[in-house]
Amino acid sequence: MRKLTFPCIVGVVCFLAVALQGTASDTDSIPVELKSFEFKVKEEHANLFGLNEDEPKLFFYTNGTAEAAVKVPTDGDYEVVIKASCDSAQGERAKFKVSIDGKALGKETLLTADEPKEYKLPAKLQSGPRKLAIAFTNDVYKENEFDRNLFVHAVTLKRAK
Repeated sequence: MRKLTFPCIVGVVCFLAVALQGTASDTDSIPVELKSFEFKVKEEHANLFGLNEDEPKLFFYTNGTAEAAVKVPTDGDYEVVIKASCDSAQGERAKFKVSIDGKALGKETLLTADEPKEYKLPAKLQSGPRKLAIAFTNDVYKENEFDRNLFVHAVTLKRAK
């Protein structure tokens, strides 16, 4: 039988520590599949919302709400991270609101860039199934002149550190 040397043992312990740390952090980040969102809009406006699977992103071409079920593994402090972009119009970018189980997370969020950027909202959540909603709130449109739109590229729940 071969004996393990001290440096070898240290290497194995370090490897296991890193591997376990990676596993733990994976459970601290819960991606919400974009395809799981359902738009809660009037039938006549349904074509103004959806999932662009080519770029994967949700598109909101007018004011409206998308909801998705999320399973929160444990009670605690989280950040809801929304990666969003927009088409600006009339000197203003898109705004959105986020809620969980009907309770608003903070106030309305104004995008600070047209290109995709992460927006983090703190949330104290209880374990179990939750309903996460994103609402586009400041649409403006004039044919052949301007059109403000919201795009959601990713949604993730992260355990607060």
